[in-house]
Amino acid sequence: MNFVGVKPKKTIFFPDRLYETRYTGEIWGKHFEKSKVFNIFSNEKSDLYSTECLGVIHSQKPELITNDSLTGWWEEESLQFRFDGEEYASQNYNLVQNIFSRNTGILETGVLQNKCAFILGCGSVGSLVALELARAGIGKYVLVDNDILEYHNLCRHQCSIVEVGEYKVDALKRRILEINPAAEIEAIVSTVEMLDKPVFDSFCKKDQTVLIGCADNRSADVYANSISVMYGIPFLSIGFWERAFAGEIFYYLPNKGMPCYKCALGEGNSMSQRTSTNRRLYTNEEDLSKVNFEPGISVDINFVTTVGIKLLLDIFNLDNEGYTPRLLPTLTQYTLVCNTNNPKIGGEMAEIFSYPLQVTTSLQVGHGLNCPPCEFE
Repeated sequence: MNFVGVKPKKTIFFPDRLYETRYTGEIWGKHFEKSKVFNIFSNEKSDLYSTECLGVIHSQKPELITNDSLTGWWEEESLQFRFDGEEYASQNYNLVQNIFSRNTGILETGVLQNKCAFILGCGSVGSLVALELARAGIGKYVLVDNDILEYHNLCRHQCSIVEVGEYKVDALKRRILEINPAAEIEAIVSTVEMLDKPVFDSFCKKDQTVLIGCADNRSADVYANSISVMYGIPFLSIGFWERAFAGEIFYYLPNKGMPCYKCALGEGNSMSQRTSTNRRLYTNEEDLSKVNFEPGISVDINFVTTVGIKLLLDIFNLDNEGYTPRLLPTLTQYTLVCNTNNPKIGGEMAEIFSYPLQVTTSLQVGHGLNCPPCEFE
């Protein structure tokens, strides 16, 4: 049998703004020799995307066209391109329309691009939350974490080996921008407890911001939820039980009469078996050799986190009348998500679940007897 390979498409992708301004000059981006595709990003070098100068666009067809770089020129209202003696088809793109257009009817980018995800903790949970929200069209981010990416993080984190040694917030910021270059991102090397009030004043906006606890530390979530109460904005946390055999999701919506995290779960409510990692990120624990926490494998962490992300999308769309919520009408304020009910992995507590992949829908939490009111007048 004779197999005929697929011929590569000779294509140029270029941004709308070049077309709209009838741009001439240097063009920067990426060239993929095997696929014969040029992806033009902009008219200047970008260290973020490691772009290279691909060639030049002229106002009219030049008399001499070299074969070693991309040559473009304007013919009336259209752009023509040639490289290595061959004509290339051009295809212009708009970042918002082309990246997020397939979400239309499910998620409305026009609504989400003005929303802000205030993410506390940018490890395995926070990195997945951030990138999925970026793909959904969330346009603004505050990333808070004072940790660096290390080799032992790679089996669970969304970033890679080339970013080991970099602050997690900086690596994650770059990853978000690789999905949506128009995103507005504030990367803060800090813990939530150390953030100054002006930071919260600047970013905690009603009907716009959601505080998201991803540090897997109970005390940080207690503190973060108190901030959300103060500013009247929603809060959601994602935490894990030993080896991530199960996880828990808690959310708080202002002005709904809901108990806050401290009121509902406190510092060790018997309903929750959540284990704190006691990382230096959010605690004062100095002797890390005493810590005995196994965080679990990526697929288990991601399953629980994905349920939390679905809830987040519902929360971000609370003021969107055209949006149909996925989980918020079904899941209670406190939800357990089970990866396995095998006691060999989760111990005796695993047996409380009826089957693997169980998601609870009936657990109820209430206001603590000795807790102050969860909402300010």
